[in-house]
Amino acid sequence: MRVLSGVLLLLMVAVAVAVGGGLFVAVVAAAAAVGAWEFAGLAGRLDAPPPRWLLLPLCVWLAIRYAVPGSPPALDIGLGGALVAGLAGIVIAQVSWRGWMAAVTGAIYIGFSLGFYVALLTWRHGDHGFGIAAVAVPIAAVIVCDTGAYLAGSALGRHRFFPQLSPRKSVEGAVAGLLGAIVIAAVLAPVLLGLSPWLGALEGGVVAVVAQTGDLAESALKRQGGAKDSSRLIPGHGGLLDRLDSLILVAPAVYCFYRLISLG
Repeated sequence: MRVLSGVLLLLMVAVAVAVGGGLFVAVVAAAAAVGAWEFAGLAGRLDAPPPRWLLLPLCVWLAIRYAVPGSPPALDIGLGGALVAGLAGIVIAQVSWRGWMAAVTGAIYIGFSLGFYVALLTWRHGDHGFGIAAVAVPIAAVIVCDTGAYLAGSALGRHRFFPQLSPRKSVEGAVAGLLGAIVIAAVLAPVLLGLSPWLGALEGGVVAVVAQTGDLAESALKRQGGAKDSSRLIPGHGGLLDRLDSLILVAPAVYCFYRLISLG
């Protein structure tokens, strides 16, 4: 069941990326909504239960903001509305300040970050659009990084890597994941994005470091809340956040990377 659910999840992501357009935006929105729901449960364990009526719509809005006409104002509208509605909720509905802060933090962590995948999908430079390729390269690097880290860690892992957060991770696995991401990005980026192999390798290195940081950050959230998984949504895999943890922070990191190198 673990293998089957993992394969199905990977196929869903692959189809959404390949089709692009409205389907991809819908998948990102759905992932943001589910992730927000799971985050609410984990935050509740930390005595900071966020109001779901604020967290979920803000998270989804931030996730799809680049698909909304006039997308820069969309960010202002979302955060401005959360500020006003949230603080009004503190007065009227007796929402705690901790809960309001958790709602805004969770929406930024999940929705704001995932929204950059929509930005990558619509990436253009002049008359040239990168679209699917701008999403496919970092996602492929994350998959190779995770797979390489798991296989190498299982076979060769001897030295623990942040054992206080995730006792099964090893330095050997982290290094293998880093090398795998560098190699696959160095191969794909020149073909799909027109980058040099060196810039592709640099992108792969950025992806690997940020992906493993995201994984450990979500592990810290679960550990501090005393939870093994973010939920039981996916048989054999826990919750959706447990599957997305490596991908969430990669989107803003790669978006900034492309901006810095002036992709195109």
